[in-house]
This record gives sequence, structure tokens and C-alpha cells, in this order.
Amino acid sequence: MIRSAILIAFAAGGVLGTATPAESELKPVISVASTGRATAKPDLAIVFVSVRSSAPLAADALDQNKKKTQEVKTKLGSLGYKETQVKFSGNRFAPTGQGMYFAGGQRPTGFDVYNNIYVLLEGGDLKNIDEFNVKVGLLLDELSKLGATPVQMPISSLSMGGASIVAFTVKDPSAQEKQAFADAMEKAKPIADEIARRMGVKITGVDSANASPLSAMMGGPANPLDELTYEYLSSSIDEVPIRTRVEVRYSYR
Repeated sequence: MIRSAILIAFAAGGVLGTATPAESELKPVISVASTGRATAKPDLAIVFVSVRSSAPLAADALDQNKKKTQEVKTKLGSLGYKETQVKFSGNRFAPTGQGMYFAGGQRPTGFDVYNNIYVLLEGGDLKNIDEFNVKVGLLLDELSKLGATPVQMPISSLSMGGASIVAFTVKDPSAQEKQAFADAMEKAKPIADEIARRMGVKITGVDSANASPLSAMMGGPANPLDELTYEYLSSSIDEVPIRTRVEVRYSYR
């Protein structure tokens, strides 16, 4: 497994306590921020598409989009997809037209109504990559005939192999998160030891360790995955990287 880390280390004056005057004094700690990594075999794929309608009146756009959405639901059923495999965001409203919508800017020329659709494939669908690709290709072709358009996920092109409308994830990444946490903790300790050596002090233990997941999503507007619960994404059917950032505070004397 390829392991990489971004290590940021510094000596900190500590945190302020609130319970007693003694606890409110500065507590000396050495803080180290580290990232750990583990990998998991994906057990779930998500295909992202959207149904969108435009009209001068919002009510007309809504009626059109409800009709399109129902046609997509019917088509998915005829293709063998169960209701549990399909999730809809619900209708969203947005102004059409370009420009800034304030004094001096261009006014909206109408309204867009859109509904994000997530089609989930799992289990046997992921075992054979050729069969999987054929199934996804058929799905996209059939839905595009009804006006459904792909939604490109902003997966990091550097770390995850490029943007894709199909993302792979893990339903339960808890085991890999523990591995990534342990990896980050292992990398943090030598850095803290080196800081302590240069300060002329000795580390006495871990005061606290706070972990947070590092997902594959990059910043950007209207991230459709916010409507789902999966933290980690990959454009590869082979593995899903599980990354965790840990800030460790070591007490010393």
C-alpha cells in the first residue's frame, strides 16, 4: 500500500480550561497534524444524472420536470432497477439567464427546475468490469433519451484519476478509517519526538487526538453528493482510498 502524509508540526501553548483557575492556565503541548491512508475494495457504485427543465414561468418548468422525472422512474423500473437503488434529490429551482442578479446586472429570463438522480449498483454488478461498463452505458443511453443529463462529480484529477459521472465508494468504511487513524498516529509520533528533542523536553503522553475524514471531493458549488452519506469516492473500481487527518497533542515536561 502506498502511504503518504502531510506533516505539520509546531509547539503550542496549549488550550484554556474553564472548570477551575488551575485548569484555565495554559497547558503546554506539542501539536502534530498528520494524514493517514488505507484502501478498501469498493462495494457500491453511484451513477449521477440530472433531469432539468426550463421555462419563463417556474410553474411550467416544474410541471415539465415532474413529467420527465416520472418517465425516468418508469424507465428505471423497466430496466430492472428497484426503488432502493434509486434516490432523487427532489425538485430544485434556479433562475435562468446569465449575469449578476443585482442593480445593473442581467435579470433572469425564466426558471430552471432540476432533480438530481443517483442510481446505485452493488454486489455482483461490480465483480466484472466489462459487464459493469456495459450496464452503465445502457443506463446512460436510455436515460439520455428522456432528457436526463450526466452530472460530473468533482473528484480530484490528481489523487483519484479524473472526474467521472460514476463514483465508487464503500458502504461501511469504519475498519479502514481505524487503519488510516493508526497510520496517521504512527507518523505523528516521530515528528513530535524530534520537536521535543530540539526543545530539550520529554513527551509524557498523548493529551488529545482529533480525527476528521479527508474525502475525495474538491471544493465547488452544488456538490450533489451532499445529499448522500458517503464520505469517500474514487473513479477506480479497484480501490477507494480512505484518508484521515489527525491532530495529535502531546503533553511534555
